[in-house]
Amino acid sequence: MKEHGIQRKYSCSYSSQQNGVAERKNKHIVKITPTMLNEKNLPNYFWAETVATIVYIMNRTPITTIHGMTLEEKFTCKKPNVSHLIMFSYIAYMHVLDEKRSKLDPKAKKCIFIGYSLEQKGYRCFNPSIRKLQMSRDVVFDEMISWYSPLKIVKDGKARNGDVSLNVEQKSQLISGPQESSNSGSSSIPWKGRL
Repeated sequence: MKEHGIQRKYSCSYSSQQNGVAERKNKHIVKITPTMLNEKNLPNYFWAETVATIVYIMNRTPITTIHGMTLEEKFTCKKPNVSHLIMFSYIAYMHVLDEKRSKLDPKAKKCIFIGYSLEQKGYRCFNPSIRKLQMSRDVVFDEMISWYSPLKIVKDGKARNGDVSLNVEQKSQLISGPQESSNSGSSSIPWKGRL
């Protein structure tokens, strides 16, 4: 810096308005992360996947300062495809390949959708039963509820609100679908998925 005559200036303490664009964007991401975790009742150990998902979506969101273009479009000169975007923390049924199961094993695993893969064209899903992050392109999503949505757990004949820790261990997976409407006598469709 001395060779090129560059003077280094620091911002004043506790004056975030002097921060650069990158620092303000980081602050924005840090503020969104607990909001998404709390909204979906996810444990805090999903913070890294939440941040990665936020950045993935922000890179594909139009910005007024670059005339309605997305950051990815500005960088690559191609409009990003957003048809694959799914709501964070949906229940995902991940297909198990024929080579990895026997005839009697289930054809799908129940997981939590937690993001998108940058290396592969697939979805990142967390399997709570084995506590592993898995990637797959063959996923069907239950768009009616999230994994950690408020649940009714029946214990000793009494119904009570769900506990996230019980759901992580998958000791109780009684997940309530949409409630029946009291006005109409018909019930709504309990499950809706898409490939």
